Amino acid sequence: MHEANSDVKRKATEFLTGLKTHLDNKLPLQTVKDWIDKGGKSANEFFFLEKFVLPEIPEYLRQCLVPPVTHNDDAHIRDAFLAESKKLRKDCSASASPASAKKYLFTKVGFDQKEIVNLWWDKGHKKRQTTQSCPDWAFRTPCLYKVVFEGKLFRKGDKQRARAELVNGIYQCFYYLAHPHTAEDRVHPPWDYDYACLFVYDASENKSLVKAWIELNKDVKKACWDSSNIFVMVLPAGKDAA
Repeated sequence: MHEANSDVKRKATEFLTGLKTHLDNKLPLQTVKDWIDKGGKSANEFFFLEKFVLPEIPEYLRQCLVPPVTHNDDAHIRDAFLAESKKLRKDCSASASPASAKKYLFTKVGFDQKEIVNLWWDKGHKKRQTTQSCPDWAFRTPCLYKVVFEGKLFRKGDKQRARAELVNGIYQCFYYLAHPHTAEDRVHPPWDYDYACLFVYDASENKSLVKAWIELNKDVKKACWDSSNIFVMVLPAGKDAA
């Protein structure tokens, strides 16, 4: 890797590691578990991200944007922050949706050849033959690092299910980065992300996913970031993960 590119990648690593630490400090495991117990089935992944994760993003961006942003001027933070959540866009924490302007041939859920054949040759048009991508959130300029995020909440499951969740999440990040870069239009921001980040919060009783990540083959972990530009963020990572 060219020295200049290597320095950019190193700084991107520091930026995403800092975000991981920031979110880990803001998301106590017991608080998340109490919310799940109280909410039951309605305490799902989308509402977890909307309630706990996304509101903590502006504070971190405020520390990292160049030039530095004061508490009285959050316009740059809004410009840098894209979120699927309509609530965050409505309260002006995020500026727009990260949804893609284009529709693509495949989806982020994997490749089932039989299903795709049926879908593409469906004359009844009962399903969508192409699909628009909408990640959970993303960073763009004026943030120094253009990153697209896939967020997951792992509520329960054994080691095998945890491993499958990691594989699926990493694949989905790979899928997002495979999209061709597109220019901005009147509705959608440009799709020109340099990195993808898989955010997974493990709220399971036996910490299956945290353990699965720790046990993952080292070569696979290294390839995620070094060759695929995918940063995997598994929380809790501090004392709650012990």
